[in-house]
Amino acid sequence: MQTGKACDETVTGEARVRIEGGLAHFPGLAKEQTVSFDDLAIPQRQELASLAHLADFFNCTPGIDPTRPDARTYTVGLTIDGRSREIRVAEPIRDPAMAKLVSVVRRLSKQYAAVRECGGAR
Repeated sequence: MQTGKACDETVTGEARVRIEGGLAHFPGLAKEQTVSFDDLAIPQRQELASLAHLADFFNCTPGIDPTRPDARTYTVGLTIDGRSREIRVAEPIRDPAMAKLVSVVRRLSKQYAAVRECGGAR
């Protein structure tokens, strides 16, 4: 995957996601999940950086689609190599690259939140 950096360079940053809405949404239980790139393996860091590039995350203008009833809204924040941005996207996510980015951020933040709660390491 091309990330704009040489393969041996370390990508730094963090990824955040907050999910709102959905069929069984409880606002008081919704919390942001964060994963530091320090907790990720190099291929995972590079995947996030590559997906952010493909989705044009730091430059895109998110669509202003009306939120459908019972649809989820994702607030995704990325900090990669000093660049930081947060955007909100609603289901259905029409851009395949953005949908993949949201999916990977959700998966990694959930995976590493569970590791932290158990007190374990990667």
